[in-house]
Amino acid sequence: MTKKLHLMFARKSLIKSPLLTSQLLARRLALPIILLFSTITFAEETIDSIEPEPLKVYDIEIIIFKNKSVPKGQELNLPSPSPTRTELTLDLLNPENIEINAEMGFFNLQPEELRLQDITQHIKRSSRYDLLIHTGWRQPGLDKENSMAIWIKGGENFGYGYSSIDHSEPVPVEPPPAELEQVNLEPVELTTEDTPLSDTLQAQPEKDIGGLFELEGQIIISLSRYLHTQVNLVLRKPATVRNLIESSENQSNENSIETIDGNRLLNYGLNEKRRMRSKKLHYLDHPEFAMLVLITPYEAPEEEELVTTEETSSLPEDVPVAQDSE
Repeated sequence: MTKKLHLMFARKSLIKSPLLTSQLLARRLALPIILLFSTITFAEETIDSIEPEPLKVYDIEIIIFKNKSVPKGQELNLPSPSPTRTELTLDLLNPENIEINAEMGFFNLQPEELRLQDITQHIKRSSRYDLLIHTGWRQPGLDKENSMAIWIKGGENFGYGYSSIDHSEPVPVEPPPAELEQVNLEPVELTTEDTPLSDTLQAQPEKDIGGLFELEGQIIISLSRYLHTQVNLVLRKPATVRNLIESSENQSNENSIETIDGNRLLNYGLNEKRRMRSKKLHYLDHPEFAMLVLITPYEAPEEEELVTTEETSSLPEDVPVAQDSE
């Protein structure tokens, strides 16, 4: 009994000892601290081992064609301003830019890499359409802030003898009486002192557009959560004016067309933004022309393993070969 009491008092004295209490507390705190530092070290090693996700790459293919006969009533579309190039515009069709484009990850597709050849042949055989351009390129999927504009040109080259009515202001055209009645406007009295339409067009601001193509503009493909395509194109046509007043009910309903100036061009613009899905053919249209877009994810082919052979396997038998000395 006496021994048990001594042991009990000894244990109580040990527990009340400040030295032993601090040692127990240190042991209790040591394990969580060790686990914490181990977790931090593991997280740092994991972050260092994670490689940045490679950029997605896409093949872009476009077909642009124009209508040979524009639907009736579409001739009053107002001219659009010509697109302008910026520092972020790439001309893939210019041979001088091949190296610069390649450094940025942009490459022209070869004819055998184009997937829409059948549609192109169908357009060429059609009596309703004229092909303006069929081309394609490979590019990285960049966000909107870093995306590059691709300059597009095709169709007829009008040369250097043309000027352009190239602005966003509407061309003043006197509406016919029938249209005045439809919109409930008061009739306008026309006199011989009114300015002829041809003179009005010639008075618009002019700009030398020598060497411009029938089709010109830019296309931007960007990638965020989805693929986005931004198109700013113009189709240029010699300026004409349509006589909107039909001669009589007994005569032909076709309107006569008078060429104002064979050396003037009007722009008909297609300016559109569209969210697109890959591997799906998308259609963008305008009364004057239309565009097909196909975006396909590109996967680089796996590198073939090099087959190693002995250096002497392709040498003739009479060629001496040095032997390694022992």
